[in-house]
Amino acid sequence: MGGAQVHVVILAAGRGSRLGALAETTPKWLLEVGGSTIAERHLEAVGSPAGSNGSGPAASAVVVTGHAREQIEEFLRSRGESAVRVVHNQEYARLNNWYSLLVGLRSLPSGAGDRVVVLNADLFAEPPWVSAFLDASAHTEAESLIAVDVERELTDESMKVAVRAGGGQLLDGIGKSGIVDPVGEYVGMLMARGSVLAHLRRTLEGFVGRPDAVDHWYEGAVGITAMEGAPWSVWATPSSEWVEIDDDADYESARELCARS
Repeated sequence: MGGAQVHVVILAAGRGSRLGALAETTPKWLLEVGGSTIAERHLEAVGSPAGSNGSGPAASAVVVTGHAREQIEEFLRSRGESAVRVVHNQEYARLNNWYSLLVGLRSLPSGAGDRVVVLNADLFAEPPWVSAFLDASAHTEAESLIAVDVERELTDESMKVAVRAGGGQLLDGIGKSGIVDPVGEYVGMLMARGSVLAHLRRTLEGFVGRPDAVDHWYEGAVGITAMEGAPWSVWATPSSEWVEIDDDADYESARELCARS
């Protein structure tokens, strides 16, 4: 990697209103599945000091908080996670997740060649599954990776991904609708560096102050950069053993997946 740093930004600001009463006091990142929280699994994969292996490709981890920030801060304190920084998105109730990502990016040190991994806090998967993406992100020569499940059957709720015609596995479009001939579903992990990272940040900064951008998703910003020529390389997940926990049915699916593992 030639001395490049890997920074992980975990987006944990959302309220998770579709989870009902549970989400009123518990951020989705702190949901417990099979005896461990999503947060514990993510931090183990990242290789933070309190993780089970104590090492990993990440140089730093930043958690962007919003709803129930105090619970996340207390969780990290209780585990002695001094190396994991917390930044608060004061606009979490007004602006969609694109602003959380921008808050996270603004908080990072900038270094030539540094790589930024974005991880959605509601992504349930076992640590080795996430670690595989982190390792690929640390060592790839590509300027970006976007994690896509190319095996799972797509639904109306899937964040669908299409690739460029004749362009190998480079992203052409991403979204829940309007995506022609999708190859799979975005799972909530991406890495960007160099010109792609700069392009993504410029796009997010361009959303600031725009009333029409309030409800944008950061995935939409990724799609804009792809349309403008940014080379997002599709990284196929090792399996479909993951769940994006949006509602009670997803939470139950995560429990069932954990029980089968």
